[in-house]
Amino acid sequence: MSLDSAILANDSFFGRQLSVTLENFPENTSDLVEWRVENPRIAQVTTDGTVWPKGAGVTYVFAKLVHGKGEAKCKIIVTDGNDYKFRLVLTDKGKSDFSIGSPEAFLSKKAIERRRKRNIPIDESDLPISKEYLKTITEIGGTIVARSKWLNTVTVTLQDQFLIDKYKALPFVKEIILVYVGKRKQNSDVPKYVDRPQTGSFSDPGTSIDYGSAKLNISTVKGEVLHQQGFRGAGMDIAVIDAGFLQLKNNAAFSNVHIKGAKSFVYENDDPYGIDTHGLWVTSCMAVNKPGTYVGTAPEANYWLLRTEDSETEFPVEEDYWTSAIEFADSVGVDLVNSSLSYSDGYSYLTKRYTENDMDGKTALASKAANMAFKKGIFIVNCAGNEQKWVGTPADSPGVLTLGSIYENGKASYFTSWGMTADGRIKPDVMAMGSSASVINTSGIAESRSGTSYASPIMCGLVACLWQANPTLTNHDLLEIIRKSADRASKPELPFGYGIADMKKAMELASAKGRSK
Repeated sequence: MSLDSAILANDSFFGRQLSVTLENFPENTSDLVEWRVENPRIAQVTTDGTVWPKGAGVTYVFAKLVHGKGEAKCKIIVTDGNDYKFRLVLTDKGKSDFSIGSPEAFLSKKAIERRRKRNIPIDESDLPISKEYLKTITEIGGTIVARSKWLNTVTVTLQDQFLIDKYKALPFVKEIILVYVGKRKQNSDVPKYVDRPQTGSFSDPGTSIDYGSAKLNISTVKGEVLHQQGFRGAGMDIAVIDAGFLQLKNNAAFSNVHIKGAKSFVYENDDPYGIDTHGLWVTSCMAVNKPGTYVGTAPEANYWLLRTEDSETEFPVEEDYWTSAIEFADSVGVDLVNSSLSYSDGYSYLTKRYTENDMDGKTALASKAANMAFKKGIFIVNCAGNEQKWVGTPADSPGVLTLGSIYENGKASYFTSWGMTADGRIKPDVMAMGSSASVINTSGIAESRSGTSYASPIMCGLVACLWQANPTLTNHDLLEIIRKSADRASKPELPFGYGIADMKKAMELASAKGRSK
């Protein structure tokens, strides 16, 4: 063997090719070599002798002549600087420490009031996972980074990936799914984030609002009709599930926005305002209230800013974070959620990627969570994506209003995603401005950006205003009304879905629906 031993690093993703030297080799004898490894969980070897690291530990690689007795071995030492995140799918939630008869112990007053108002029962799905289960999971050695009471999942981060053997042995764990692999990060000495809400302040702009650079965002779907009648989102709570909201609270354009709270669900970074500008751009489409400069679609609403996107990587754990965030949004009583995120086939090559057949509205984790949130009475708006093909999760959910993008002239943006879901539903549902949409940047100045990410909040804010105007309607009612308001509702077609939304018509439909209740 060319080496007596070799050290490989599992976090470098590089292999090492071994070779053998044949001595005293008889003539007319085949020199074919068969390679094998003692422990394939630590390393694997290919037919050409290349050794690939798999997990921390020590093993041996053997090379043997196929038609002879010669054999050699090499000691393989694998180091591992990776962190691993696994989703534990539980059989159940265990014996609850709470009771549905005392919901105030796990839901806010506003969440309970929303359920009562919408006639939605508090049931077993609302109960948290048992503390005993969580204690057992942490005692094995992992750190819990996400959990879902709706879907019975707990996501853990590990340095030793072989701890999954112990998790597999737990009687209440039925499946384990790898959702993240990445180089271990150094412990940060940055102080933990402490949230501080921000109180909004509004003055009545009257019936004639100067939207500034945001005018086209609103006029392309006739959203000004709602505002002119005094419906600007007051009393409505909107959660924005997105990437970071970089320095949003230090941005003068957001100085009078009512922010009830902000939270990062990304394990490695707990500051929602510390990284990434995408969430800031998205939120500006709804929340900014600076007449003459920029007015969003729901300038008087209340906002929760929830970060779930890890900008450095693209792994399925982001769906675990998204699920945790929408459950949190439900628990604090939000009315609407805007999610300008989409997951399709872009995950790292280390994990299974989605295909079009997975987008049936009930397979992907985020879609399952969206379905549950819809059942709890939340109205969800999600971007279709910018991939010029089938929509990803959670946009494929039947309970999600999925937004495609148009140009100012009403034509579909070249980038907008569209298609039929695996179970035969058309997506997107409706269209709004997404090409050269006006947003507020980190300097507090308006600029143009393109993407379905902006069509989504433009519509979400207007749905909040419509709901404010028609409080007896349900999220089911509103979803049907927005679809019916669009200009292709009588004959939906791709890539438009039901077409360009019309909030003037939606207001008329909502009023008629309200009178019939």
